[in-house]
Amino acid sequence: MDRSSAQAGTRDNLTLELAATAARLIAEDGCDYATAKRKAAQLVLGDIAAARGCLPENELVETELRRYLRTFGGPRHAALLAEMRATALALMEYLAPFNPYLVGAVLNGTATEHSTLHLQLFTDSAKDVEIFLLDDGVRFTVDELNEPAGAFESIRLRVPRRLQAGGAAPLDAVLSVLSTDAVRVVSRFRSSDPALSPIEQAGRASLSAVRALLAEAGDG
Repeated sequence: MDRSSAQAGTRDNLTLELAATAARLIAEDGCDYATAKRKAAQLVLGDIAAARGCLPENELVETELRRYLRTFGGPRHAALLAEMRATALALMEYLAPFNPYLVGAVLNGTATEHSTLHLQLFTDSAKDVEIFLLDDGVRFTVDELNEPAGAFESIRLRVPRRLQAGGAAPLDAVLSVLSTDAVRVVSRFRSSDPALSPIEQAGRASLSAVRALLAEAGDG
């Protein structure tokens, strides 16, 4: 093996170690991906700068997180995920007039007790969503966010207790209010990870898809 090949192998091994460490920090401490990668670099190398060129992509961290949860979470994590997905379904049914879709960790199976539930609502009036929640006495906060795809409103709330599944702990939710036409755009959360089901790989799940996902888990 020549020197360049050996160096590439060393970088790959370091990247994998950083991804595994970041995954553990996400699972145990509730870090977001960016924070977890920075902390992983400090833990493994003692200096973020030393990780230049070796920091893992989020996809690799997600793969390692899924591996970590399978190894250390076991039935307990499976039960937690089922409860969170059931809560997601109840919230989606509640918000059905606004065409809700499930995205993020609760859909792709990497959710932990630290996770927030993420829904995308495809409706042309964010104000209608706000009025709907206000009329029902649901407290929430609103942020205006800008991403390459455009500006949108983000609504953060605590899922009403009546919509929480089983004995699940209180769960926060973020509702991204997007235009009706945006549903035609392929989800940026799409994945080709073979460990995922087709519904999970799609990166965005409708009401009927979430029902199917829960049914599949129940049959398993």
